[in-house]
Amino acid sequence: MDITEQRKAAVVARHHPRRTAVAGATNEIGIVLYPGVQAACVLGLTDLFGIAAGIALDQQRDGRSRLRVTHWQPAHNHDSKLTCVYDSDPRGSPQPRILIIPPTLVDLPNPDVSAGVVSWLRSRHAEGAKLVSVCSGAFIPAATGLVTGHSVSTHRICAEALAKRFPEITVDTNQRIIDDGDIITAGGFLAWVDVGLLLVDRLLGGAIRAETARFILSDPTASAARYFPGFAPRQTHGDTAVLKAQEWVHIRDGRDASLASMAAAAGLEKRTFLRRFANATGMTPIEYCRAVRIARARELLVSGNTPLKLMAQSLGYKDAASFARVFHKATGSAPGAYRKRFGLNGMSPNGFASEDESHERILDQAGVRPG
Repeated sequence: MDITEQRKAAVVARHHPRRTAVAGATNEIGIVLYPGVQAACVLGLTDLFGIAAGIALDQQRDGRSRLRVTHWQPAHNHDSKLTCVYDSDPRGSPQPRILIIPPTLVDLPNPDVSAGVVSWLRSRHAEGAKLVSVCSGAFIPAATGLVTGHSVSTHRICAEALAKRFPEITVDTNQRIIDDGDIITAGGFLAWVDVGLLLVDRLLGGAIRAETARFILSDPTASAARYFPGFAPRQTHGDTAVLKAQEWVHIRDGRDASLASMAAAAGLEKRTFLRRFANATGMTPIEYCRAVRIARARELLVSGNTPLKLMAQSLGYKDAASFARVFHKATGSAPGAYRKRFGLNGMSPNGFASEDESHERILDQAGVRPG
């Protein structure tokens, strides 16, 4: 069967009545590991769900089932059968009803390498599993053919490549999360946090979601905070208008965000917006946008080998030299030196704790107070 026939078959399967969930898979979330996957996202989601599960267990709300997290990986790159390599609650056979496809670390998912994963996901979806992708992870559900004719969210840095490879889908970077029921796609700065909290809300309820959000977003000493690139923005302040502006800035990685455009996103007059934004976040809009851009730069530097010229362009700087000057002023370190010190190639598995301390010191030097 060629790729066109596979996609046609997938479209038929998408609209054919299916079982609502895999039998016995209540509240189990599977995270798919494939070559090039971003480990920070995998570990961060695992921690987030673990925190939510602990809160739910402590509060014992509604007698809901425990939240179980599993990791699934092919033994070899091209295998079409994935096996469970991690289980947070190893009781009985793992059968996740939600499968998360995280983003890649540097390059886009390799079509040849991910072919086996695509086949496995298509089969699990046919059995009732919900598919959820984050940023560049959208390439994999797109390859299943299950989103043909639908809109898909991804990070804008890979939007053009996604649209070019899969012209039969509509790539929409203006929507942070697109929920089609059985398939959810998300994109943007720290989109995996939004996805994790959305699923916690669906499975454990709004109260557990709120408690989890307070834990991971407001407490800089929380175990999940190590996966934030040096900036933990206040998002539990309760001002929904300001939250809209924050999300608008996050989607754009802090670039091209003027006071007028942020106020418009919040639906507020500029003077009112300035006052409420400062009260909610502890920062001015300019300081916030700068912190988001620097945080995204840190993430790119630490997690991969993106050339500085391309990085500067993606973050809206005039050139690599301009980006380097701003980054050095904010962190006290040149981009290349920062990558060498904190990048995956230069850090041991035990280096995460020291990275946290270094990030806090750098933030103090830059005068940024994440709250």
